[in-house]
Amino acid sequence: MRDARGSHTIDLEEADPQTGPTTVAVAVGALVLVALVFWIEALYQRTVEAERERKVVAQEPVELRTVEAGQIDQLREYRWVDRAQGVVAVPIERAMELVVAEGRAPRAVRPRADTR
Repeated sequence: MRDARGSHTIDLEEADPQTGPTTVAVAVGALVLVALVFWIEALYQRTVEAERERKVVAQEPVELRTVEAGQIDQLREYRWVDRAQGVVAVPIERAMELVVAEGRAPRAVRPRADTR
């Protein structure tokens, strides 16, 4: 259509947008956005957990290693526990041998006390 001056005109009545495709596009876009937010949150949580595992859980504390080394040394050497009373600590392997040998030795039979 042309107006009196010869320019083109647009009939606005015929150019109404269609709401169906627009509504579908908005709904799909919103769903994609929500799914994207959940996916990013899950990725973030997985990364945080992996870093915590790497930095905290997988690292053995230096103090723990020092204490364990000291305890192992105590289990492997002779030392005085109480010199005044004559109490000596023996290496764990020797202590196990002594316990086994003691278990093989015949025991003296003690009379049982009457519990009446």
